[in-house]
This record gives sequence, structure tokens and C-alpha cells, in this order.
Amino acid sequence: MFETKTKISIIWSMRKWTFKYIKWRLTTAYPNGWKFIILHPFIFIKDIWHYLNWCQMIDRENN
Repeated sequence: MFETKTKISIIWSMRKWTFKYIKWRLTTAYPNGWKFIILHPFIFIKDIWHYLNWCQMIDRENN
């Protein structure tokens, strides 16, 4: 049986994302992109946690 990726391994795979892609993701997800993250770090952390959970769920379904 396949194992689900850990949150750390998912974060590690994100290192390949380009700055341009990260900027695009942030500006489409939050009203002011980087500024929103700086002003609301707890919301951002909560959203990242939910995203990692979603990635794990998709990984489980694909395996």
C-alpha cells in the first residue's frame, strides 16, 4: 500500500515553485498578496495548514 506524503515532504516539494508563481498564487488568493500575509500571518498559517491537508487527501485518493 502507498504511503501518504507528510506535510514536510509537501513543503519541501514547494521549493521548486518560482517566485513569479508564488506571487501569482498569493495575489489570486488574498486581496493584497504579500501585504495581506504580513498583516494577517495567523490566517495565512491556517490557510497553509488547510492546503497541506488537502494535498494529503488528494495524495491518498490518487494512491
